[in-house]
Amino acid sequence: MHPVVDASASRDRRQRLLYAALAVLLGGPSVLLGGALAAMGMVGTVASLADGTVALPGQALMLVWGMAGLAGCIAWLGLSCSYLLEGRSALRTRSRAQWAALLLGMLASLPMLGIGLWLGFTHGSEAFGLLLAGPSLLVPAGILCRLRPRA
Repeated sequence: MHPVVDASASRDRRQRLLYAALAVLLGGPSVLLGGALAAMGMVGTVASLADGTVALPGQALMLVWGMAGLAGCIAWLGLSCSYLLEGRSALRTRSRAQWAALLLGMLASLPMLGIGLWLGFTHGSEAFGLLLAGPSLLVPAGILCRLRPRA
């Protein structure tokens, strides 16, 4: 095998191993906690809308926020599996809808980032645990966006 091709394959393998470690450490808890919170928020919103107990604008916002967060978690899982199993070239073959869902999920995690940081600095370090409910997924999702080859 040619030395340049061998070095490139070795670098790609190291990048995937590093990404796998980051995905497990940062993405796993974020998908579990953030996805569960998003799903519970959506179920609570639909239940309260069905009962007619809450005003529509706030509940609609919570429903859209939960849907964006859950879509981002699902898109991140699909894109991560593609990258880890097939490499960078697999990221190019994924649909624009999957990338849009990832970006929506990244946007949905920004309010949780702000809330977690604010509560962590003002109410004690225990509140930094909120950063595991979505915002920690920003790191591996950002890496995927950076690794995506330009089409």
